[in-house]
Amino acid sequence: MSLDLSNPLFWLSAFIGISLTGISKSGFAAGGGVLAVPILALWMPVSQSIFLMLPILLMMDIKTIQYYHSHVQWSVLKKLLPAAIVGIAAGGVLLNQLNDEVLRLLLGILCVVFALWHNLAPVLGNIPGGSYLWGSLAGFTSTVIHAGGPPLNIYMIAINLPKLAWLATTGIIMGLINLTKVIPYVASGDWQLTTLYYSIMLFPIAWFGTWAGKQIQGHISQTQFLFFCRCLLLGSGLVLIIKVV
Repeated sequence: MSLDLSNPLFWLSAFIGISLTGISKSGFAAGGGVLAVPILALWMPVSQSIFLMLPILLMMDIKTIQYYHSHVQWSVLKKLLPAAIVGIAAGGVLLNQLNDEVLRLLLGILCVVFALWHNLAPVLGNIPGGSYLWGSLAGFTSTVIHAGGPPLNIYMIAINLPKLAWLATTGIIMGLINLTKVIPYVASGDWQLTTLYYSIMLFPIAWFGTWAGKQIQGHISQTQFLFFCRCLLLGSGLVLIIKVV
């Protein structure tokens, strides 16, 4: 499947998928970022849509960190980051070799279950090694299919982190995860210069999405924020499941 830049449906799909990703990153802590890959994959190979999104995600991470850096909870970051690095390494080894249909289905089911039964939060937050479990899963799924947001948000909801601290800490973690992912992506040999060029062309949409997310989050309460994050988890999970079935 070759990408036809003259097709207006590609640009419409890119605007929707990337805008939602930017809004989710800077407004709702990255829960909906997984939506962009399946939308873009309508017009290009799934592997190339994954490579296409990495520079865009990095640009969004930089803007999100710029917005909220003063609210970072470093104690939470220190718990999650080492596990995320392990997950990235595992994902890098299996990059382009893993049957991601099974991974998408399991992650999708997990997201849907948690979004609908949020009373599981205290249990998930207090299980032994919870930060290692969700941190490593975030690094792994982010490397393979850019789906690191849902498992990371499961942990953030579980520990009931305040809104701005949630946005700031998630922004830092996802930024470091995405930056580290450059290593296995380059090592795979499948990241084409043409794909990088397309990524740069889509930067204005990414900037718009992160700006819109910042404006939205300033007008919602903590309760509304948690509700929207659960909705994004539900939406992400359903998209993952639909892509498989």
